[in-house]
Amino acid sequence: MSQADQCADHAGERADSRQVQALRGSMKYTIRLRAAACVIALALSGCAAFSAGGMSATTARYRHAARQGRESGKGLAVYTISPSEFPQGSSFAAIRDANPTSEGAQLLRDEVLTDVTIAKTAQERGLPNAIGFAVSWAGQTQRFIMFYERPPRSIVLQRSSMDVQWASLSQLAESTISGEIPAVPRSIQRIGLNKEPMPPQWPVTIPSDMRDAFEVPVAPAEPPAQVDGHDYAAVADDLKTRLPQSTDEQSRQRANAALRRLEPAANLTGLNWRVIVFTGAGPMGFGVPDGSLFVSDGLVQILDDDELAAILAHVMGHERHQHARACAKRRNIMVAVMLVGGAFSLAGTGIGFFLIPTGNYVGLIADPEFGYSDQHELEANSAAAELLTAAKLPPDVLFDVMMKLSAQGQPGTLAYSQMHHLPVARAQYGLMLDAGMIAAR
Repeated sequence: MSQADQCADHAGERADSRQVQALRGSMKYTIRLRAAACVIALALSGCAAFSAGGMSATTARYRHAARQGRESGKGLAVYTISPSEFPQGSSFAAIRDANPTSEGAQLLRDEVLTDVTIAKTAQERGLPNAIGFAVSWAGQTQRFIMFYERPPRSIVLQRSSMDVQWASLSQLAESTISGEIPAVPRSIQRIGLNKEPMPPQWPVTIPSDMRDAFEVPVAPAEPPAQVDGHDYAAVADDLKTRLPQSTDEQSRQRANAALRRLEPAANLTGLNWRVIVFTGAGPMGFGVPDGSLFVSDGLVQILDDDELAAILAHVMGHERHQHARACAKRRNIMVAVMLVGGAFSLAGTGIGFFLIPTGNYVGLIADPEFGYSDQHELEANSAAAELLTAAKLPPDVLFDVMMKLSAQGQPGTLAYSQMHHLPVARAQYGLMLDAGMIAAR
């Protein structure tokens, strides 16, 4: 295939991606309208009480409607359930009369009050140790998963988001049990049951025919075979002069050693890999499309050598996909549509309409609207897993380091956990490991 044909293919892929993003935006808007309609209908209906729940059931319906709109398309959210939140047990009355304070326990209570199958399952099986909740992009399907540690069991309950007829709002919904496995996936054990890191190999516990039920993400596309990030070299050089260079020689040596472990599998024309360690008390890390990788010495110092290699592999995954370039294009399109001026400057040639941000590059990729997306993180993690397996490192280490950094609690948009969407990214990556989609060679 000629270079021109390849460019045309890539252009087509980008156009398809933009169409998908537009469709997803429309779907999000639709489910939010439905959630709003539900809340309005609840208010107009007088919110008839059912059973002995009274206002508890009414409040549960309000929260349920709001949660559907808020969580639409975000994948599986996992919550720990503490028995202390429900001191009277798992009967309908005990859960209804409890006063839970954590988000997960409130979610369980709301679902028991609004869904007869979930209430019956809790009555028969007892309180779950953890739960999962997901609403599809279009808001048509809701999944609620109950995880039990002893004996190990995961129960998937599914229903249409429109099952409850607005004309009869006092009626309970009724989910169906769409799947059940005699195990708790390892990622759920880590996230929902607070288990410590476990040795490789990662066990495959989600069968291929149950991936949809457990909200396992679809495997992302491979990185492009050819990239050219040289036009971003000026951005990287500018950042290098702006960021205070670390004086910790050991951190610099360890970062370069980690990069050398990955370089043989990451060799790609158009990318000039280098790692720059800058001074920063908290864990921070990002890359530039020319192949420059920036990490704070605060990040390097809290990671062991394998964890550091995993983080660099993830950042390299972003640059293999050229995600920052996609972020700049999205923002520039919005700027052009709204006829608003932007602080951009040209760097290099062959970039056409899309200008390259220099002065505020980090602000761009960290921007909640135009920066790295959940899909970008999924692609970067998948690419990182390939680099890790090629370097004879278990892909589990990337999940473990995401769990470690999620617990750091550093505030700010430049914190690694926030810039790289760790709550969502670790769950998606963990489920792919649970489903056997990422495995060591």
